[in-house]
Amino acid sequence: MALPAETVGRLVELFRDGASNRAAARELGITKNTAARYRTILAFPPAPKQPNPRRSPLTVAEKFATFTRPAEDGHMQWTGRRARGHGTPVFNHDGRTLTARPVAFRIATGRDPVGYVTAECGDRDCVAPAHMEDEPGRARVRAQLAAVLGTTARRDACRRGHATAEHRRYGPSGDPYCGACREETRTREGAA
Repeated sequence: MALPAETVGRLVELFRDGASNRAAARELGITKNTAARYRTILAFPPAPKQPNPRRSPLTVAEKFATFTRPAEDGHMQWTGRRARGHGTPVFNHDGRTLTARPVAFRIATGRDPVGYVTAECGDRDCVAPAHMEDEPGRARVRAQLAAVLGTTARRDACRRGHATAEHRRYGPSGDPYCGACREETRTREGAA
């Protein structure tokens, strides 16, 4: 069914002013699909996207920096909000809740972390990008520490048969342990 000439003329004006199909349909009392069909017939490009009012003008790194302040010895304190229950530093950016430590890791390395990110400086509350380490980084540093201390295991498998080449991890003191066994234990304890 064709629209009256005056409605089509008003559609042309609305499309020229940047109205979306939904806005034009609402104003003229037609369906959104009819407005879209006439947009195609009249050869108008899609309406420009309106900026999201919740979108931050700051980048993630700039927003992260607004919630930090320098501390002694190169540490950085988190001044922003913390998640309930466990106290993890978090902040909102563009409608998403982000965890501060993975963001700090991305700032320092330029890549997404693998596994959990922790502060390897010994300060539990530190969020300094230079102090963040992900799972492979921690394993590498702790393996080096174990080699220096002479605590590297020579076994091919743990007591439960997990291959040490794949599952060996090192604690903060450089002592080796089986990551698969620890994960199984956590799963069992979580189910209980």
